[in-house]
Amino acid sequence: MRFRTFNLTLGVATVLASCAMPITRDEQLVEQGFQHIIDREWSQAEPYLLEALQENDDNPYALLNLGVVYQQTGRDIEAREMYNRVIDMEPSNTATRTNIGEERGRGLTELARRNLQRMDEVAAYSR
Repeated sequence: MRFRTFNLTLGVATVLASCAMPITRDEQLVEQGFQHIIDREWSQAEPYLLEALQENDDNPYALLNLGVVYQQTGRDIEAREMYNRVIDMEPSNTATRTNIGEERGRGLTELARRNLQRMDEVAAYSR
């Protein structure tokens, strides 16, 4: 029996109390999805992230986190698609919170690339 383990990096949009701009609906949805990801509740996170993308189909945090959900639920093709969309966008956004402390502050493009690399490493190890 093979076990798939992942050390994934997650990014999420957060609103700081000092921000003058109100949080948008898609950011609220990403935040709700992220809370489920932290609890490893993949099926509960997915609807929030999909709805966030309906609100804003270019939300890089929703794309990155949905990639994580897809990867964790064995949908590697869809995960790669989400990560590649983030990479293609080249957003200037950074991860304000992650599940891996040292990844905080990294750019979302870098995180997407690192997640793809981790997928490749797991695939190579599983062969």
